[in-house]
Amino acid sequence: MRSQHVLPTFPQPWGSISSYLSLLRRPRPLAILDVPDIGLVPELAQRVHVLGRLAAVVVLVPDGTDSVTLLRGGAANVLPRSTPPKELASRIAAERRWLTVLPPFHATDDAHERLKLTLNLRQSSQQILLELVQASRHPWCCHDLCLLLGDARSPLSRRALQARMARLARRAEECGMSLTTSHQWGRTSFIRVNDHS
Repeated sequence: MRSQHVLPTFPQPWGSISSYLSLLRRPRPLAILDVPDIGLVPELAQRVHVLGRLAAVVVLVPDGTDSVTLLRGGAANVLPRSTPPKELASRIAAERRWLTVLPPFHATDDAHERLKLTLNLRQSSQQILLELVQASRHPWCCHDLCLLLGDARSPLSRRALQARMARLARRAEECGMSLTTSHQWGRTSFIRVNDHS
C-alpha cells in the first residue's frame, strides 16, 4: 500500500496519542484500521464506533469476516486485506473524495485554540484528553475513553482515566476554568472545559 502512496510510512498502533491528535486537527480525517486477526482484537465493533468519533473509519479485515457489525458500529467501509494494493488504494482515494463534501468532523473555533494556549499542557496524556473533550459535539463516556486510550488488547483502566481527568481538572481550575462532568448509572461523561473569565 505504501507503494501506492496511500498509507503513512509508519503505521501507528491503537492508542497512539500522536495519531489521535493528527486526526483531531484535520477537518475531514480518514482513519484506516488494519485488523490482521479479528480474534486478537476484543470489542472490535465498539472500537470502530469510538474511533468513528474522531474520523471516518475504513476497516481492513481478513477474508470471510462478517462486515455487518463493523458497518453498524460506524465504519465508512470494510474491505478485505487481500484486496490487490492498486484496487485498495483506489477505494481509499474514493473515500477521501467523498469526505470532501461532508461538513467538518470536529468542533473547532478560536476559543478552543485560546483554551489550549491558556492551559499550556505539557503532558501528551492531558493534551489528548483536552482535545477530545473540546473537539467533540457530544459528551465522552468514560468507557469509550478507556477503550480509545488503551492498547489493541485491553482498554485503559478506569482508575487511570480518572487520575488523568483529575489532573486535567486541577490544571483547568488553576487557570480559572472547570471540567464539566456528569455521573449516571455507573458511567462518567466528560463534557467540556468551561472558561469562567
